[in-house]
Order: sequence, then structure tokens, then C-alpha cells
Amino acid sequence: MTRSRRVQIGLTILVVAFYLAVLYRNLNESERRSLLLSETPIAGDYMSISIRVADVNLGTSELTARISFRLEGSLARDPVTPSVDLKLFLNDIRGSQEIDFPHGRRMNTIQATFSLDGNVNKYPFDTYNTSIRTIVTKGTRVVLSPLPKDKREQITTPPSVAHSGLWVTAPQENESLPIVSSITASFPGMKFEGQRVERPGQGIEGFNLVVRRADQVIVVSILIMVLMMTLAMSVLLMSIEALTSSQRLDLLPLSLSVTLLFGLPALRNSQPAVPPLGAFGDYLSFLWAEQIVAVSAVVMIWTWLVRERRASR
Repeated sequence: MTRSRRVQIGLTILVVAFYLAVLYRNLNESERRSLLLSETPIAGDYMSISIRVADVNLGTSELTARISFRLEGSLARDPVTPSVDLKLFLNDIRGSQEIDFPHGRRMNTIQATFSLDGNVNKYPFDTYNTSIRTIVTKGTRVVLSPLPKDKREQITTPPSVAHSGLWVTAPQENESLPIVSSITASFPGMKFEGQRVERPGQGIEGFNLVVRRADQVIVVSILIMVLMMTLAMSVLLMSIEALTSSQRLDLLPLSLSVTLLFGLPALRNSQPAVPPLGAFGDYLSFLWAEQIVAVSAVVMIWTWLVRERRASR
């Protein structure tokens, strides 16, 4: 077996091994970019809040999540039906931030939208931060005492106390409830990191999330940027070689330059979820590559015109 044959076989084995290694690594790719935070259930009365990220829109800087609820203890007529009036406070940027759950009515899954703070122009290295905060309160009505018949008309109640003729009651007060929350975030092309935020004294619980591009998206974007610059530099070198040659001008670099002039935008837009023109990655490769092939084409055209004019003379 010749040496060249052995080199061909070795390169083939190397390419196949690399392909299989990449394929094996990406079999469980979703686990590396996903986030799952859960809390151990507690004893007594509490509300369980389950948050699942449904969509990430970096163009509008919004994260959409579906939120479902379950009740435990004396709060529950059944797992999704409260036995008392409940109110949820949520930092939703589109819908209502106060959601009432009347007693005896089923608590349906809701959809909420949260703000993403970041700069999409740093693609593919852009990072975003968001926070999810929840408070659940229970309405209570405290009964003070029954009124005797002979004093029902004589009693004078302060403005903060109401009476129905038979009972004197205090107005409805809000009592914060314990929350056991969990969040699941798994969205193609995005990597999630986060931590739990809890303030027991204020009844606030939630999560701080960090969202960025998945590792595969960054790798593919970088490969495409390198490819654009490599093609542009190759055409530039071909143009220089043709221009410095004393033989008849070869127009192959010109045809390649014109082709790339219209092909590079399509190659640039093939990057995963790439934003409009003007991102950081465009200044790394695309804009430079376009200028290189454009200058190469113009120089080739004018050189051909000058040489043809001289030859005609």
C-alpha cells in the first residue's frame, strides 16, 4: 500500500471519528442547555407554583412562561380549587399583575410575559437577564362578636369596622401564603442558568434567570463567520495573483467576486436566529468580507478596462 493511499485512509477514519464524536456529544445536548429548579414540598398550607418557559423572543426582549398552580392543606377544596379567596401578584409586563382566584373556582394555567434585559447586537455572545417574582395572599374576614338585639341600633362602629346587624366584622385583610415553586426552561438555541430568590418575611418568591445562546449556536455562527472571511481572502489573493501576472488577465476572480457579493448575505443569514444587519458578528466578518470582494471586483474590472484600452492602441 502506497503512502498516499495510507494518508487517504487515515484522513477518512479521522473524519468519520470526528463526525461520530460530535454526534454522540449532541445526543444529550438539551440537558446541557436546560434548567430545572425545584423546591422540596413543605408541611401545612401552601401553594405550589410550576413555571415552564414556553418562548423566548429576543427581538422584543420578552420571555413567555406558562404557570400552573396546585394547593395543599386546608386551602384546597381539591388540588386546583381553593377553599378561600386567593390573589396572585406577578411581575407580568403585558397582562394583569394581580390575578384573583375566588374560592370554589378552578385555578387554570395562565401565561405570563417577562422582560429580558440584554443587547441583541452582541450576537452570538449576547446575554440576557430576567426575574420572576410571585406573591400569594389569602383574604380573611375576622368575626369580632355577635350583637345583642337591644344594642344592634345603638352600636357605633369605627370606619375600619363594619356590621351587618347581627355580626361585627373587621374588613378583609391579606395574609401571605407559603409558596413552593419550580421552574423548567428548555428552549432550542438558548441556554438557561438561574437561581432561586426567596424572602420569607415578605412572602416573595421567584427566580433570577440568565439566558444566552446555546453552545452549538455560537460554534455554528463562528464557523460561518470564519468561512465568509476565508472565501473573501481567497478571492482577494486570486485577484492579486491575476493582477500581478504579465499574461492575459484571468477573469475567474472577477466572476467569483461578483458571485460572493450576492452569496455572502445569504451565508450570513444562515446563522441560527441571527438579528438584522448591524450585530457585533457582522463587524467581525460579514461587512469586511463584503468590502473585500467588492473592492476585488471593482479593481479587476478597471484593470481589465485599462489593459484592453492599451491593447487596442
